[in-house]
Amino acid sequence: MKEYKNSALVRKELISPAYYDQFFNYLSSISSGSIQYRTHLKDKLTGYYSKRNPYLLKADEICDKCWFISKGIVFAFYYDQNHGFSVHTIFEAGEIAMLPDSFMTGEPGNVFLMACPDTHLLEINAVDVEDIYEQYPERERITEMILAYQGRKYQERDRLLRFIGKDRVIEFYRVFPGLQLTDKKMIMQKVISSYLMLSGPRLSKLRREIMDEQELQLV
Repeated sequence: MKEYKNSALVRKELISPAYYDQFFNYLSSISSGSIQYRTHLKDKLTGYYSKRNPYLLKADEICDKCWFISKGIVFAFYYDQNHGFSVHTIFEAGEIAMLPDSFMTGEPGNVFLMACPDTHLLEINAVDVEDIYEQYPERERITEMILAYQGRKYQERDRLLRFIGKDRVIEFYRVFPGLQLTDKKMIMQKVISSYLMLSGPRLSKLRREIMDEQELQLV
């Protein structure tokens, strides 16, 4: 798949304290014990923001990093010359984007990860995770919970595809509250239509019908 022109992942000189708090609140929601290594882990985090649509990972690369999304959207997709672009997972703010099998095994994956415009990330690499593991043996609980959540992310699409027509689109926006029905950004509509296995025109038609119905309900 071609690169998006002028796309880049730009490293931050400073990370907002609110983004640190958001990340550690996420970890605390999984395990209260995470507070024990907050300072150690904070020093390992690198902040980035996206210009346009940069790749975080390409197919056939090892996923040796994971990314906490402070703001924005990351999506995972397959791509080949015969079948084109196929989105299978969408990660939004407050979630960790990664390929768990590649991250844990060190084997290359066959999936691309791409950030949408103005996405803000906290990155940590697998080497630093191993270092934290050695110093804090209780980390297994947090790791298990993060991996379990990743499994639920991959199941979500299958559940959504059981809905038909407008119900599929309505449920999608309920599941992903960070995305707005009225948002017309082309890249996100391309991502959503692929994720929901709807053509672009079909998705646009269903969105218009839903918005018209919502306007009528307000009258």
